[in-house]
Amino acid sequence: MSRLNKTEQIIELAMMFQNSFCGLCIDDIQEHFECSRRTAERMKALLFDLFPEKIEEVPTSDKKKRWRFIKGTMNALISFTTDDFVNLEYLKGLSNDENKKKQLEELIAKIKALTPQKNLRKLDTDVSAILESEGFAVRQYSGVSIKPEILELLRTAMLAFKMIKFNYPVNSVIKTITLNPYGLIIADKYYLVGFNDYVGGLRQYRVDKITNLTVLNEYFDKDEKFSLTEYCNNSFGVYQEKPLHITLEFDKSVADDVLNYHFHPTQKINRLNGGNIQVKFCSGGTCAICQELFKWGTAVKIIAPGEFKNYYRQYLSDVLNNYKD
Repeated sequence: MSRLNKTEQIIELAMMFQNSFCGLCIDDIQEHFECSRRTAERMKALLFDLFPEKIEEVPTSDKKKRWRFIKGTMNALISFTTDDFVNLEYLKGLSNDENKKKQLEELIAKIKALTPQKNLRKLDTDVSAILESEGFAVRQYSGVSIKPEILELLRTAMLAFKMIKFNYPVNSVIKTITLNPYGLIIADKYYLVGFNDYVGGLRQYRVDKITNLTVLNEYFDKDEKFSLTEYCNNSFGVYQEKPLHITLEFDKSVADDVLNYHFHPTQKINRLNGGNIQVKFCSGGTCAICQELFKWGTAVKIIAPGEFKNYYRQYLSDVLNNYKD
């Protein structure tokens, strides 16, 4: 048996020790893993060595000794996969009982509450993708079309840390860009983020405007301090500007929608006296924020800062000017 299989068995045994209320004896281990008593003894001994402070003996009326983990010992090793959530969503869709659907929604929410925050967004994205591929979901939004072969080339270059070269319009002139590709930002459009040696800094490029893309046989060293997540946290959408400390107040009529809405990774949401919802976040991209607020109509007010309030007022004025006779 390979070391990997042995490791998997020890983890499986640990989970059994976690889940057993009455405890496990050597016979239980031997029967479950279909192994000799000597092997079962070794597996038990290894687990005892790994978790000397976490195992307790369970009092029994027979002569067989039984053991289990102290409650909560293995919680950190329990994780939920995308398929787990997909199956729950599928079961919810099969039910015609509204009470059962509500109970399943509550169960899904509880499981997500146990899932580390850093994994939660990835799980949500994966679930959506799987449901879409299985025909249970449809993406309905406007956006530009991206050729799959372009994305595949970018993926290849980023995985291999290879430089790329492509043509790109700059001030109505087609220029050849050489770039160290760092990652993609996906909004209504796809944006490529990378380090441009020629300008000596990070730049963004709309993927739909890239032509003649080539992966070069030249490698680059990625800046270890660069984080795509942190880079995006400074902006709303894809606009990199000086961050503003934004404070918004939403009418209580849209409270449920706001409480379940993702505005920005730095957001802090509070329910105010009277039922209105306050949303705070720190971000650049004033134009993109204005476009977002426009969707909420009269249900939202800008509380701070004053400069952003004036910017939004001018934004609305410019929109109205387009409809003057």
